[in-house]
Amino acid sequence: MIAQQLYEGIEIGKAGNTGLITYMRTDSTRISDVAKAEAKAYIVGKYGESYLGKGQGKQKNPENAQDAHEGIRPTSALRQPKEIKDYLSRDQFRLYKLIWERFIASQMAPAVMDTVRCDLVQAGVMFRATGSKIKFPGFMKVYIEGRDDNKSESDQENFLPELEEGMTVTKEKLDPKQHFTQPPPRYTEARLVRTMEEIGIGRPSTYVRANH
Repeated sequence: MIAQQLYEGIEIGKAGNTGLITYMRTDSTRISDVAKAEAKAYIVGKYGESYLGKGQGKQKNPENAQDAHEGIRPTSALRQPKEIKDYLSRDQFRLYKLIWERFIASQMAPAVMDTVRCDLVQAGVMFRATGSKIKFPGFMKVYIEGRDDNKSESDQENFLPELEEGMTVTKEKLDPKQHFTQPPPRYTEARLVRTMEEIGIGRPSTYVRANH
C-alpha cells in the first residue's frame, strides 16, 4: 500500500503531485539508460569518479522474471530522501529511502575489504580477533544491508579499528558467553521474502500476502 502511494504520487511542495518510484509490481533488474545516466551524475558529483561502478550495475534478470517494466527505482536519482522527508509520512519516507539507497548503491563500485587477524598477548595468554578493515567503501558509502538472521558471532563480519604491531590496548569490558545449539530462527519478513525469491515462489506483488 505504501509503495502504491509512492508510485501514484505525493504532493511535494511547489512540484505538486509527484510519482516518486517506478512501477513496483516487477521483479526485473533492468534499468533504463536515462536512470543510469542520472545516477552516474549524482555519484560522480557527490563521491567522485572512483565510486562509479563499472558497467553501472548490469545484471541478468532472474529466471522467469517479468520484464515488462524495469526494476523498482526512484523516478529521479537526484531526488534525495532528506530533501522530501517533510512531505512524507514516516513509513513513506522509510520505504522511499530504502528504494533510493539500494538503487544508488547498485550503480556504485564494490567495496574493497582487507581481512585482518589481530593477536593480543597478556601474561602469556594469547587472545585472537579476526575481522575486516574497509580499504575502499564503495557502495557502502550509501547503503549497508542490515542483518535479520540471528547468526552466530563467528558468522558475522567484524570490523576492526586501525591497529599497529606493538600497540598497547586496554580492556573496556569482558563479555563471557557459553553457546548451545540453537533451533533455526523464526522467519522475519525479510528472510521470508529472500527465501521465496531463492526458491522461485511468487513475485514482489505476492510477497505481502505471504507475510500475512
